[in-house]
Amino acid sequence: MRSSAWSGYGELRFFAVDLQQGIFNPTYRQEAADLGLSGGDAKRYIDSQRIIWAGITSLAINVGAFFGMSGFSWLASHIGRKPTFALTFFVAAGSVALVFTQMKTRTDVVWMNVVMGVCMLALFGGYAVYLPELFPTRLRATGTSFCYNVGRFLAASGPLALGYLTTDVFAYAKTPETPDLHFRYAGLAMCSIFALGLIVLPFLPETKGKPLPE
Repeated sequence: MRSSAWSGYGELRFFAVDLQQGIFNPTYRQEAADLGLSGGDAKRYIDSQRIIWAGITSLAINVGAFFGMSGFSWLASHIGRKPTFALTFFVAAGSVALVFTQMKTRTDVVWMNVVMGVCMLALFGGYAVYLPELFPTRLRATGTSFCYNVGRFLAASGPLALGYLTTDVFAYAKTPETPDLHFRYAGLAMCSIFALGLIVLPFLPETKGKPLPE
């Protein structure tokens, strides 16, 4: 569960930046032409827009993360840990699908990435609540750290998977008319990573209302 969420977040967060740049690069070039810019001036304008909107994308995701993590803790205290994780896996996949299929305007960059940040990064609020409740006192720090960080090693395959999806599996979708379509297909395919969490979830204990193990 931990590794699936980390892979989904770690790769899809950066891939969302690549996606918006693929979508808007033609727009930036057209804007530069409309402003009468050419050569180095046009390049500087395009590069500045790429940097600005990459930052806005990341900021939107992290603003959403603030509310998602706080909301997970509140919901888990009311309906239980496992139901909250299950709900979050579903909405995380849905929010990623929304971004990678429907993001088309600068306004979409802002609100859709906020929504994705809320839904996808809510999982990190769950780790802080749930993982310490699984281990006795003598193992609590070690067990929590192990569960939280082992996913980083497993997620190392994430960039390879994304590279394979964009350059091999969905390379056919990249054309002059659809320069961002291979990004969209690859991001949509990565939504399946959240299914791993749903597969593992039934085998985990529910800890709501139970004392910490001694």
